[in-house]
Amino acid sequence: MSARENSSTWPIFLAVWCSFFLYCAIAAPVPAVNEPHYLCKARHFWQPDWCDQDFFLRSTNAHTVFFATIGSLTTFLSLEQTAWTGRALAILVLTAGWCRLLSTVSSLRWSALQTCWLFLLLTSIGNLSGEWLVGGVEGKVFAYGFLFSALGHVASGRIVRAGGLAGLAIAFHPVIGVWGLLSFAGSELVRHRFWAIWRFNVLFPLATNVRSRLLSIVVLIACALPGLIPVLKLLAEPVPNSIKNSAAYIQVYYRLAHHLDPMRFPPRAYLGYGTLLIIWIIVMRLRKQRVHDTVPAATTSTTQVDLANNQLRLDLIVGFAILFALGGLAVGWGPRPAQLMAWYIPRAQLLKFYPFRLADVLIPIAVSMGIVNTINVMGVDRTKVFLGCGLLAVAALFRAHSMCEVNRYSGALRADWIDGCRWIDAHLPSDALIHTPHNGWAFKWFAQRAEYVNFKDCPQDAAGIVEWNRRLNFLKRWFESHYDDRFYSADELRQLRKETEITHIFTDRLGPMGIEPVFQNATFQVYDLTSLD
Repeated sequence: MSARENSSTWPIFLAVWCSFFLYCAIAAPVPAVNEPHYLCKARHFWQPDWCDQDFFLRSTNAHTVFFATIGSLTTFLSLEQTAWTGRALAILVLTAGWCRLLSTVSSLRWSALQTCWLFLLLTSIGNLSGEWLVGGVEGKVFAYGFLFSALGHVASGRIVRAGGLAGLAIAFHPVIGVWGLLSFAGSELVRHRFWAIWRFNVLFPLATNVRSRLLSIVVLIACALPGLIPVLKLLAEPVPNSIKNSAAYIQVYYRLAHHLDPMRFPPRAYLGYGTLLIIWIIVMRLRKQRVHDTVPAATTSTTQVDLANNQLRLDLIVGFAILFALGGLAVGWGPRPAQLMAWYIPRAQLLKFYPFRLADVLIPIAVSMGIVNTINVMGVDRTKVFLGCGLLAVAALFRAHSMCEVNRYSGALRADWIDGCRWIDAHLPSDALIHTPHNGWAFKWFAQRAEYVNFKDCPQDAAGIVEWNRRLNFLKRWFESHYDDRFYSADELRQLRKETEITHIFTDRLGPMGIEPVFQNATFQVYDLTSLD
């Protein structure tokens, strides 16, 4: 890129980065809903003795590249500092991919920023399967950024670099990266027409550039393997099929049903995305009609042809993402409970690969791109378009603030929760194993101590998922069955400690107990079960 191009694009890049960063700061204050889940595991990855009794932290790692890279920040930064630094880096990668992709489908200088603002408004309204793009720091934010960059470099003919970026997308988040790669492969087959393969028409262009294409595949695989190998090991986990089937059922129809079970998606989500699909189809038809009516083939410039080809590729990629989502809908649709469906376990084995994830993000992006480009080429005053998109950005920020993730506790409850966690951090031994409330939030983040089990922190290996479910069910049955007399005696608590090795109970509801709390505030109490030894 020339110095002149750099000087003209860096203000746009900075504005997009600031827009994304400001939105995530307002919509998902640190720690965001998933940041304790990922960053605590990332810290344990680098410091295995930290909360080493925690069942989830000791489970198999599925996001190894994210833990190995962003997790290294935890060796010299606090978890909160790591979250902010990780967000800045993740949004940097996302912004680079966003601007690269937008530059290949639009010649309008500020379209990347205008599209960003409209997309943030759409994403603040809702989603289909719980997927989001701008929020806390996770491996998927990096993956989407690398994926967008890869698509942009493909459009620019830099296929070796595109292969490396696609590999990085897979490494940081294999599910997103692989779905993106499959969507791209499908779009290329359609663009070159399936029937042309039989006439060998596709082979000739391939033969003229075999070396670079093979090199791009090698680079893709090399970059993807560090993240792909751990996931393949998870899938090939040497456990009985009964464990794998139980884990798939628990994951799809219980723990992650809001992401994976289409019968659990709210009607408003279907209505919203149905509306977006209609808008996207209308925008595509308007664009094709405008090109046909106003740009004769003989006068079409090389730039216009390239933009049209890149837009066609992107439309096809979005189309394949929609096709995968429709496939997931067909697989998951049926009566509930899930056992009433024929082949419900094989269905769960397919649904656990998140078939709705890519469409959930790409549809609002495609709609935002289409609307911005359509308005800009209709002759509307550019200043008015810019101001209008700016108002949408402000609306998105207000919407994000009103829907801000409260992480289960707010106000006085939040203050009492953090007060209790910090008392535990200051007074309990580092090897303590704590039973925490079912609706607890970010306990390890604030208390720096291991938990016996946590509903949010579900492992990703089959054996771990089944054990996680067993622990939750065991505690539920134990506390219910021993509360017949409305009292947990010292002998009963001693039995609980013997069966679970729990050292302390941190609770807001359980009790009364046969022992006195060692800490108490207006909401929470801490009981020391080791005193019964």
